[in-house]
Amino acid sequence: MKTSPRKKISSGARPLFTLLFLLLLLGGCGESFDQIINADLPPKKTDDFGQADDYYEKFYKEMSNRAVLRKGTTEIRALDSLPKDTAGNVNWTAAVVSGYINPKGSLEAGVEEEPPLHLNIFIEAKVPLMANVMFPHSIHTYWLSCNNCHPKIFIPEAGANPITMDEIFKGQWCGRCHGKVAFTFWPRENCVRCHIILKGQSLEKERWK
Repeated sequence: MKTSPRKKISSGARPLFTLLFLLLLLGGCGESFDQIINADLPPKKTDDFGQADDYYEKFYKEMSNRAVLRKGTTEIRALDSLPKDTAGNVNWTAAVVSGYINPKGSLEAGVEEEPPLHLNIFIEAKVPLMANVMFPHSIHTYWLSCNNCHPKIFIPEAGANPITMDEIFKGQWCGRCHGKVAFTFWPRENCVRCHIILKGQSLEKERWK
């Protein structure tokens, strides 16, 4: 029996045929077309933090990299696509350092961008078993200018700020932002986002798991 020759698809119809074929393949997968197209795209690294060349910055970035991409935690689509912490809230540090977002420094035209300040402050915890604090200026000065904190909240002088956790919980010191617009104090996983230097460490040559 003689079979009829297959009809060739014209070059003009090929793109339409390809699109229809993709739509058929994606029809039953439960995700929207643009979610499939944009899924798992590697974020563009931001240049504001550069290459981590000291212990503190490397440790800090490692803490940020522990954030995970978890869908379905919020109905706000723009936030749902950002990395999350263990509580399911947006980890803004990871979002910035990993390059998911790169907001402008000012809404006003012509304002010069100020680079983040790479200065890390070591704060010894008063409780014997509590890990010490490393305060990174880099991520804070990415969002804020110096006068947001100095000298009204913190006097820029070593030993001039008698910080206590009780006062922080009451909204003083770090509590001016944390627990409100920055990440909260609980669950416990959030404690180690600040208290990351174990007692007795040299602060220079440690390795982390």
